[in-house]
Amino acid sequence: MLRSTRSNLIFARAFSAQASHVPPKKIHGINGRYAGAVYTAASKAGMLTKVEEELSAFQITLKKSSGFASFLENPSIPRGEKTAKVGDIFGEKFSHITKNLFTTMAANGKINDASKVVDAYMELMEASRGVVKVVITAAEPLSNQHLSSLKTAISDMVGKGKTVDLEVKEDKNLIGGLTVMIGDTFLDLSVSNRIQDYNAMLESSHL
Repeated sequence: MLRSTRSNLIFARAFSAQASHVPPKKIHGINGRYAGAVYTAASKAGMLTKVEEELSAFQITLKKSSGFASFLENPSIPRGEKTAKVGDIFGEKFSHITKNLFTTMAANGKINDASKVVDAYMELMEASRGVVKVVITAAEPLSNQHLSSLKTAISDMVGKGKTVDLEVKEDKNLIGGLTVMIGDTFLDLSVSNRIQDYNAMLESSHL
């Protein structure tokens, strides 16, 4: 009985330790898988923040250096040449985790998507800090009162301990109303969506 209890405790601790390195959310697609793998590796190595800083520096360099960006995006350059070049660039200045990410992507012919993977990793880091990305798209400018009401409602939806990172956009094509993207959840409260639903209902009624 005692031996069984000890085994259960060991299993529970091992499972808890493994679970603690799992990304806080799932981002679909190949870029999300790369970002998730990097997050897990960085978490196990205790280097989440360091890798975040390195990837941020890479992103800045990519925006400032058009030559470097063109090199990564050029499909005519062989994968081997890109892999070697990327290894040389990141070999000494960056951690092995960041270097492995970029050399692996280069070897797989995916290095031109590096910026998207960086964005996905940043999204995971924000989620780990309790930040929820919210995008409100409205057909016309929202009044301060309306925006305040939306913020309150969204804060209640995401729950306590979460920080809302709010972005407001305008899209005349919505005709009226708005759409709300809360993390991976999409709410369409636009007039254009109601019109589409009404048209679909009319079409089905004639079948």
